[in-house]
Amino acid sequence: MTGSLRLLLEDFLGLMREEGELDAFLPLLMSAMGHEVVYRAQKGPRQYGVDIVSVGTDGDGRRKLFLWLVKCGDIGRQDWNTGPQAIRQSIEDVGDTYLRSHVAPEHKRLRKKLLVVTNGDFKANINETIAGYLENWCSQKNVDAEQVNGSKLAAWTERHLLDEYILPSDSRVLLRRMLANVASPDLCVMVGRILIDQMLEGAVAPAKSQAAEIKKLLTGLRGMRTALQVLFMWSINEDNLLAAYTLNQYAVLATWAKLHQRLRAGDVKVSQEFNQLLGGMSVVAEIYHQKMDDYYVVQDAFANALPDSLLVSRTVFDELGKLGQLGCLLAFQAKESGNQDVRAGALNYANRVKALLQSHSCNALPAFDYQSANIHTALLLLVLAEERDTAKAWLSRLCQRLHYATVVRKFMPMSATFEDALAVRDGEEEMADEFCNTSTLLPILFIWTAALGMRDAYDFLRSEVLPRMKGTTPNLWSSETGFDYAVGSGQALHEHGVGESVMQFPEEPSEFLQAMSVRLAGIEGIQSSTWYQLRAPYIPLLAALHWQSQIPREMLVRQTVAFAGTTAAEISWPAANAC
Repeated sequence: MTGSLRLLLEDFLGLMREEGELDAFLPLLMSAMGHEVVYRAQKGPRQYGVDIVSVGTDGDGRRKLFLWLVKCGDIGRQDWNTGPQAIRQSIEDVGDTYLRSHVAPEHKRLRKKLLVVTNGDFKANINETIAGYLENWCSQKNVDAEQVNGSKLAAWTERHLLDEYILPSDSRVLLRRMLANVASPDLCVMVGRILIDQMLEGAVAPAKSQAAEIKKLLTGLRGMRTALQVLFMWSINEDNLLAAYTLNQYAVLATWAKLHQRLRAGDVKVSQEFNQLLGGMSVVAEIYHQKMDDYYVVQDAFANALPDSLLVSRTVFDELGKLGQLGCLLAFQAKESGNQDVRAGALNYANRVKALLQSHSCNALPAFDYQSANIHTALLLLVLAEERDTAKAWLSRLCQRLHYATVVRKFMPMSATFEDALAVRDGEEEMADEFCNTSTLLPILFIWTAALGMRDAYDFLRSEVLPRMKGTTPNLWSSETGFDYAVGSGQALHEHGVGESVMQFPEEPSEFLQAMSVRLAGIEGIQSSTWYQLRAPYIPLLAALHWQSQIPREMLVRQTVAFAGTTAAEISWPAANAC
C-alpha cells in the first residue's frame, strides 16, 4: 500500500515544472517537515544557486540552515557544466557568493546544508561526478550536502504530508480511485468529495493538547491541498480539468463550513491555509478557462462540439457561471488589496463572459431554472468590470426570450432532470406542470432591470411576461442561522433556509428593490453570517453555483443594488466599498 502511494507521488512530482510548480510545492513540504521557510524562489534577482532557504532540524538532530538548489527532470552529463540546469555553476555560486554575503546575521552560527534537488533522477553518468565534487566542496566550505531525487521527495511527501494519520489506508484507496477516474468527472468528483470529507474530519478531530490540535489541523489542511495538487497535475496530464476544478470548489466550501468560526475569530494560520485553498482554486480555474478560450470566441463552438442543443445551452450557462464566479472573486480581492494584477485578472474573466455572450446566441434563455444563479453572477461581474451596456443588452435578450417561451412552453427554464428536459425539448413528452411551477429566474430579471434603471424592461416583465406565467410562482429564498455550516453540503443547503413566493411587483422599481432588500420577518439577517462579517460574498455565490441552489435574497438584492449603482439610501451593502 505504501509503495503504491509512493510511486504515485513520484509520478505526480515528476509532472511538475520547476518554475511556479515545484518551487511552489516545496515550501509546503518544508512547512510540514517542521521547517521555517525564510526565502522562496523569486523571479528577477539572481539567486546565486539558492532557490529556497529554510531553517529546521536535520536527521542528526541538529538545527541547520538548509539551502535548496532546485532543478527539474532527470539530470545527465550534459547538465553538469552547461545549459539551464548547470549544476556545477550553481554549486559554485552558493559557495563563492551566497554563503559569503547572503546569509542573514541570525543564521550565521547555524550549520549549513546544501540540498541539490530534482523531481527526476540523477543519471548514472553524472551521479558519481556530483557526489565526488560535493565531497570536496563540503570539506572546503565546511558545509553538509545531500542529493535529493524524485523518489526521496516522494518519500518525504508521504511521510510528512500524507502520513497514516492524515491519509489512512481507506483514504489512500480513495485517492487512487479519484485519480483513476479523472477522465470520468462525475465519478471522480463523487469519490473526491468523500476523500475531502474524511481528511477534514481527521483534521478537526480532538487531540491531546491545544498545540497538538493546531498541528493536526494545519497538517490535515496541507495534506488536503497536496491531494488536490496531485489531482490537478493528473488532470493536466489527462487533459480533463473539470473534476479538479469542481473538487477545488468543493474543498473551499467544505473547509469554510468546518472552520468558518476559526476564520471569524481571526485564526491567522487557518486563514493562511484557507487563502492558499482559494489560490489553488484560482490557479486550476485559470488553466481550465485557458483551455476553453477558443470555445468562448469561436462562433457556435460548443454547438459544433456537442451533440444536442440542450447540452449546448447547459454548457454555455455553466461556463458563464464559472467565469462570473471566478471573476467576482478576483474583483472582490482586487478591491480589498488594491492589487492591479488581480484586477486585470478579473477584467480578463469579464472579457471571456463578453466573448461567450457574443459567440453563442443560446445565452438568451437558460434551459434550466437553477442557472438563474449563473446569470446573476455573470451580470455581477459585468457591472463590476464597468460593462453596463453589455449587461443591459443581455438582460433585454433574456426578457424577450422569456416572453417567447411563455407561448412555446417547451423553451421555458425547467426544474427537471436532463433526461426529462431532453424529452420535452424533443417533443417526446408534454411539459409537466411540476417542471415549471416555480421560477427563480423571473424575480432575478426584475431585480436586475430595476437596479440598472431599465424601466422599459421592468415594465415589460410586469405587464407582458408575468401575466402569461399563470401556474408559475416567482420564487426567492432566504438563508437563516447556520448558513455558513450548510455551504459544505448540497443536502444541508437544500434543507436550509426559507423559500418565498414573490406575489407583488410594484409599479415603481425602487419600491420593489426596497421591499426585497428587507430580511424576512422571523429569521436572522445576513449580517450575522460569517461570510458577511468577513466580507466574503464569494462564498454564497460559489455555494449557489456548486450545488445548483439559490443565492440568499437579502444578499442578492443588496449586492445587485450596491454594484449596479442604484442610489437608495435605505439599501446598504458594507462590501460595496471594500469588495
